[in-house]
Amino acid sequence: MPKTFVLSSLAYLVGVAAAAASPSLLAVDASAEMERVQVTGSHIRRTHNEDATPLQILSAEDIERSGKITLTDVLRDLTVNTGNSYDEQFTSSFSAGSASIGLRGLSPKNTLLLVNGQRVSNYGFALGTQDTFVDLNALPLGAVERIEVLKDGASAAYGSDAIAGVVNIILRRDYEGARLSASAGGATEGGLNQYSAGILAGTGDLYEDGFNVTLSIDLLERDELNAGERKITRSGDFRHQPGGRLAGWLTQGGNYLDDPQNPRPFEQCPGESELRDWTDFTPGRDGQVCAFNGQPYNTLQPEVSRRQLSLQSTYQVSRQVEAFAEALYSYNESSHTFGAPLSIGPGLRAYDQDSGTLVNIPVVFPVGHPNNPGDEPLPFEYTFFDVGERLKSNTQIFNRFLVGARYRGDVWDVNFNALQSQSRQREYVDNFINRYAFEELLESGDYDFVGGNNSAEAIESLRLDTRRPGFYQTQSVNLNASRTLAHWRYGDVGFATGVDWRNEQMNAGTSPEVLSGTELRPAINLVNGERDVVAGYVELDFPLLEGLNVNTAVRADHYDDFGSAVSPKISADYLLSDDWLLRGSWSRGFRAPSLPEISQSNTISYGSVIDPNDPVEPGVTRGFTQLRSGNPDLEAERSTNVNIGLVWSPQRGLSAAIDYFRIEQDDVISPDNAQFIINNEANFADRVQRDDAGRLQIITNQYANQGTRTTSGVDLDLGYRFSFLGGDTQLSTSWSRLLEYRQALVADQPAVNGAGNNQFGALPKWKSSSVANWQRNDWSLTLSANYTHGYAQRIASESSNPGLSDRVSSHTSINSQVSYAGFAGTVISFSVQNLLDRQPPFDPSAGSYFYDITQYNARGRFVDLAVRYEF
Repeated sequence: MPKTFVLSSLAYLVGVAAAAASPSLLAVDASAEMERVQVTGSHIRRTHNEDATPLQILSAEDIERSGKITLTDVLRDLTVNTGNSYDEQFTSSFSAGSASIGLRGLSPKNTLLLVNGQRVSNYGFALGTQDTFVDLNALPLGAVERIEVLKDGASAAYGSDAIAGVVNIILRRDYEGARLSASAGGATEGGLNQYSAGILAGTGDLYEDGFNVTLSIDLLERDELNAGERKITRSGDFRHQPGGRLAGWLTQGGNYLDDPQNPRPFEQCPGESELRDWTDFTPGRDGQVCAFNGQPYNTLQPEVSRRQLSLQSTYQVSRQVEAFAEALYSYNESSHTFGAPLSIGPGLRAYDQDSGTLVNIPVVFPVGHPNNPGDEPLPFEYTFFDVGERLKSNTQIFNRFLVGARYRGDVWDVNFNALQSQSRQREYVDNFINRYAFEELLESGDYDFVGGNNSAEAIESLRLDTRRPGFYQTQSVNLNASRTLAHWRYGDVGFATGVDWRNEQMNAGTSPEVLSGTELRPAINLVNGERDVVAGYVELDFPLLEGLNVNTAVRADHYDDFGSAVSPKISADYLLSDDWLLRGSWSRGFRAPSLPEISQSNTISYGSVIDPNDPVEPGVTRGFTQLRSGNPDLEAERSTNVNIGLVWSPQRGLSAAIDYFRIEQDDVISPDNAQFIINNEANFADRVQRDDAGRLQIITNQYANQGTRTTSGVDLDLGYRFSFLGGDTQLSTSWSRLLEYRQALVADQPAVNGAGNNQFGALPKWKSSSVANWQRNDWSLTLSANYTHGYAQRIASESSNPGLSDRVSSHTSINSQVSYAGFAGTVISFSVQNLLDRQPPFDPSAGSYFYDITQYNARGRFVDLAVRYEF
């Protein structure tokens, strides 16, 4: 659809809205103006706090009392962050070292993250090979004035990505003075030492001096935490847990495969592997195997080093015109142990650039090889212990520059913004294996796989270090204008309109060593795409009756890579009495296919399924290689959002709210569910490849519009402020109840409900966050509790995990902080996260992690001492 469609539609909508609210039709009230503010989800400045959409606000004081020092940790506690969003624990991801937020369990690609109401560049690598998202670790916390979380979809205001809601991070822009801060902390069980420092400085009063410049610098250093450093994960043996296995152990230490269905160990187990009975891994199975504990190679939390800067400047050009500029810069490094030394065996492959797929690399001792005692070629499996553990590090350089101007006239308010934002990644990996060196050493017999008596030259020839680049860029220009059309007897009639242009580019590559076929067992997520987006929108805020306010908005977007979308919204809030407010909204939204989904992308990744057709161990968890590609014929996901809520505030300092939400998405984009494919292999025979022994090797997949997903739930919020023991006390609690998360595993199949289980990732039905703060004179005490309900087990099965429990337990974490401000300009705070040292609940489907990393971490009790000095 041509771009003129958007512009003509915009002109038409503006005309209709302006005519419908023409001042000539209204009784104008020339009463004095009240102070007006603009909140997330609307382009109209308002004089009232509550409106039709639920908005959660975290102030700078709330953040300080939490004891958290990163934006990631602050947002992870939100009850609307129900699941399917990841922090840097996800070290096996293509986007290792990053962190994201996904409201309502809909993954990060459905949640829009803004800074000061404007977009931010996405991360240069995709999450889960398909999700584009803003990396929370690239954004500073020290400059944050408040965080506004819009729990309602907002496609009519912001366009795509806002189906599940919006997180708007508001930075300080009027600070005067200087503040120094520092903190040091660590886990009481050991490891994970963490140090931070910050500077916040500002000069100029915008109203008296006509300008303000605010600078913030945040520094963070944190140690790596590995599974071998925690008692609950160190052994890798979870057999004492219901459904637990020897999950942390790997059975490819060194075994002959002359009978692939009955591997037999080398005469001497190589390296760190040891001889174990097969019954340790598969009850009732005869024989022994060379195996080793992989837990020392599993990273629970990567080592990080961050340098972040924020600069906000504002200049009062005249009484009505204000110019501003914003700059964000972040230099982030993370590193971790990616995995144990590479294991090779059946299914070993390398990339073939000509075909864009994989070629098999035989792992077979030829006749005459010193490690082959027979007179026939002998297949084997082996782990390269002498090459060493595989390491991964990531360097991210992120920036965001914005310039603009605001005009506050007697009639119109006008805003202009021009933005440039980039995220550049360089991922380095060490101690991978050189295919050609392996083939040469295997053929020549110059490498001893059994005895391990190898020269430094042979080991070094196998070692392969590579670099992978990633890039994402967002450029945008937008102009919006708003005005009060009239002062009617029931309130002001507000009107806003605007136009947007945005260009997005993504280029996620791989190393030359992968493309040339040099790297064994490569993982690839090649994405190269670009798009232009133009949009126009109008919004009308109309006080229809006494206490009844109606807001309507419509937005038209045109994407040059898939087409156009129109997003209308209508919402209303009705003041039933001085104590009660009824609110509700209905909207249509959309999510454009991400660049990895719709562009020329090519992915090679690795996963696991429970294979009922395995010829050796039916029902065993079996790893496989997944080939996945983009689809240029994708349609956008369309959504219908409904929100209904009630707010009660019987007295000053006491308020309660209940809100129901429902999000129905059509044409949901995802690959087919791999487990469903294997469970119904006869219907997908052309997409499943097995080796000569019948063991699963490859599943071929592609992104497709799968069908409908319906998500619904209820949010409960309560706040109470009162005096207690001579101090000011604030109590707040938020609860989210997930009622439904229903979709099909594969297109044209019946939908299943994932609420309260882990079918689509762990999605507990209940999550809550409660905070109590007491403040008197110079003392402040804070106690908080985060609760996550248990969920049903749907991924593991009795065949894969004998003795399996049908539920994963609930979890409660208690946090505390005490602060003292009795010294001039100084505040000293002592925080304890997870005060009772509660461990995450065991989840057998989480493999060697043993817990769901979208919900929990294994830090244990964490203490932190912070000092802040202001002058």
